[in-house]
Amino acid sequence: MLQTLQSHTEYVLAALLAWRRDFGMPVERRITVRRLVVERNQVAYVPLWWSDLQIQRAIDRHFRQTLQRGFERGGLPGR
Repeated sequence: MLQTLQSHTEYVLAALLAWRRDFGMPVERRITVRRLVVERNQVAYVPLWWSDLQIQRAIDRHFRQTLQRGFERGGLPGR
C-alpha cells in the first residue's frame, strides 16, 4: 500500500487539501482575520493558521455563550 501511495502522491495531496472537518457550520480560513468571527450563526471566519482543534474549541465556546445569553435575556418561557 505504501508503494501505491508513493506512486500517486498528487492524489494523496489533493485528498488532504480537499478534506474538511465538520464544525457544525461552514468555516472559512482567512489571512486577515485575527480571531473567530461568526456572521448570523451561518458562517465562521477563522485565522488561516488555526488548527482544527482551535477552531472546534472556539466554535463550541461561541455556541455556549450565545445559548447562555438567550436564556439570560428571555428567562423561562411562560413566566
